[in-house]
Amino acid sequence: RRLSTYENVLTINTAVSNIYRHMYTCTVINVLGRNLKTVIASLLPKLTISSTGTSTAGESFSLTCSVTLEDGGPLTEDLTVQWEAPVDIRMDSNIAVVINDISTRTRTSTLQYTPVRTSHGGPYTCRATTTAGRDMATEALTVKIPPPTLAMSRDPDATVTLHNGDPLTLTCTIQLDPAVVDSDVVVTGILEGPGGRSTTMIASAGMYTIRLDIPSLRATS
Repeated sequence: RRLSTYENVLTINTAVSNIYRHMYTCTVINVLGRNLKTVIASLLPKLTISSTGTSTAGESFSLTCSVTLEDGGPLTEDLTVQWEAPVDIRMDSNIAVVINDISTRTRTSTLQYTPVRTSHGGPYTCRATTTAGRDMATEALTVKIPPPTLAMSRDPDATVTLHNGDPLTLTCTIQLDPAVVDSDVVVTGILEGPGGRSTTMIASAGMYTIRLDIPSLRATS
C-alpha cells in the first residue's frame, strides 16, 4: 500500500507584525473523516532587568524583569517568564516572586527580597519564552555587608584603678547580624596599643572577638 504526501503552504510575504499573530489551523478531509493541526504564530519576546532599593544585607531590594514582544503588540498566552538564580527561589522565605501584567503589552516578574542576605549574591538570569523562541538577560547581584558593631571591654573593668605592673586583658568584640550575613564572610581585625598587638580572632554565631593580654602594665612617659 502506497502512502502519498500532500503539502499546502501558507506564506506571509511581509514583515511579521501583530496583525498576523493568530491561531492557524490546517484541516485535512477525505472520505474517511477529517484531521486537523493547530499552531500559534507568535513573536520573539524582548526583556530587560532593573533593580530597586539598596543591595546592602538587611535592606529591602528587588529585581524586576520586564518583558514585551518584539513588535510591541499585545502579549500572547504562550508567553512564559522564568528566573534562574544562585539560590532556590521557591524554598527561600526571604524572596517573593510577583508577576504582573502592567498593561496588555508588558509583563513583569519581580523578585522581592525582605531582606536581601549575603547568600543571595550571584548571577540572576531571566528567560522569556514564546513558541517563536526566547530571550534572556542576566544581572549580577553584589550584596554589600553593613558595617559591623564594635565594642571594647577590659578586665579588670573600669571601676578598678590600675597601677604600674598590674595585668590587664583587653577584648574587642565585632558583631555581624547573623540574620542577614549567612554565607562565608572574611572578617579581619587588629587590637593594638602601647601594651602589645593581637590579631587572633575567635568566631561564634556572627560574633568575633580579639583578645590582648598585657601581663604587666608599664607607665608611659
